[in-house]
Amino acid sequence: MVIALIPQLITQEIPSIIVIIKYGLVKVVSIMSGFELSNPIIWALFVGGTAAVYQETMKYFSVNTQGRYLAIWIGLGFSLVDIAILLFEGGILPMMIIGVSKFVTTLTTTTVVLIALNAISSLLFHPGTALILKYGRTVKKGIYFLLFTILLHGIEDGGVVYTDIYVITHPGQYLFAIAVFWSVAIVVSLFAFVMAMSLRTKLYSERVEENLI
Repeated sequence: MVIALIPQLITQEIPSIIVIIKYGLVKVVSIMSGFELSNPIIWALFVGGTAAVYQETMKYFSVNTQGRYLAIWIGLGFSLVDIAILLFEGGILPMMIIGVSKFVTTLTTTTVVLIALNAISSLLFHPGTALILKYGRTVKKGIYFLLFTILLHGIEDGGVVYTDIYVITHPGQYLFAIAVFWSVAIVVSLFAFVMAMSLRTKLYSERVEENLI
């Protein structure tokens, strides 16, 4: 996950780098903000797409470094890094380090719910797609399963980017927007996990050589 995040973050910064080169550092914030707000779908596809491609591709190779029984644990590793980054970016980890009492008093109900939804979604999605990818590689159809998990991942990450932009331009519909997004995100995550569990039985019973790297 960490290895995947490095090229992902670099790629996502390319538009800003181009703007800096062309217009200078002073205008980068206004230009990029204007573009994102004016083109929410394009920006969501770009950010969500790069995250999906890099993370699922790294997961695709990672699950083939270990036996089939460890695929779900590789996915769990992706989840834990994902949750840790989320907490750090939201300032939650620094607040916890300062003190539990201060941390608890600063949390709102909405924040707690969003943290819980993020954690649940990640803990379902990454182990699920790891198993799906492991099954795909085992039955020699890995590329098709990779494209499928990239699509699922893109829906989630692209969706959160679009929702963030939407609530900025429609502040009065904040609760509605996050309710719609998280309904979709949890359904996608559950779908991935349930599908993985159905493939798990086949994966563990397959008499196919894994050809680990």
